[in-house]
Amino acid sequence: AVVSTQSTGMLKTRNVEGISFNGFAIETFSLTIQVLYFYVMDYAILSYADLISLLVQDYIIVALILVFTKEPLGLREYGNVAGYFAALASIYFGTVSRAMIVSVMQSVVFVNLASKGIFISSILATKDTSTMSPAGWALCAYCNIGGVFVAGVILGDTTVMAQRLLNFICNVTVLCLVFYYKDGSKRDPSPEEEKKKE
Repeated sequence: AVVSTQSTGMLKTRNVEGISFNGFAIETFSLTIQVLYFYVMDYAILSYADLISLLVQDYIIVALILVFTKEPLGLREYGNVAGYFAALASIYFGTVSRAMIVSVMQSVVFVNLASKGIFISSILATKDTSTMSPAGWALCAYCNIGGVFVAGVILGDTTVMAQRLLNFICNVTVLCLVFYYKDGSKRDPSPEEEKKKE
């Protein structure tokens, strides 16, 4: 549902303005670490099925941003992509151990803060979220609050519980901004728009 909501809107409008590539790139890395953590900890797949769904969503959204973006990507963006595939290659060839994945999971909370910080700063800069899906962010928040219960009550994993709780708070913050700037009317008019009014 999340995939169809956000990506369908992007396909219809062919507009990705205001959607942060770096935010989704960092979030993709974070979700990958989380999925790997659940896998190496031998948790039931149902306990992290939502994370797999969100990861697939991010792959689709990142691809659509690359296709529809009107601004050329910089070195940082290409560096994020290259770093991600280098990390995947390391995992595939066994360079990254189970202990390393568990250790990296401890710092995922800071990666999540970074990705959500980029989303929030991008929204505040453009003051326009017309291309972003409120339903998608609401579903993300719902999945995270459910994840808090699963991690705390069923799995007894405080690391995952804290990470999911923080994600819930961040997603609700983004959701509020998406609603507030949905029609772009809160942004200051550009000089060209001012001239048209005159």
